[in-house]
Amino acid sequence: MPGAAVGLITEPARAQDVITSGRADAVLLGRELLRNPHWAHHAAAELGGEAPSPVQYHRA
Repeated sequence: MPGAAVGLITEPARAQDVITSGRADAVLLGRELLRNPHWAHHAAAELGGEAPSPVQYHRA
């Protein structure tokens, strides 16, 4: 049964560690996404990846 990690996971490296170590199948960020709605983009940049933006954002 899939499981998720929650609570005080605010750093991208910590979230990645939880997933890659197999301790959880997903990381639920909750309050961190309320504080920083662009967390996924910042995490991708920090970890050397890229998070796609919705096409509508390219017009702005």
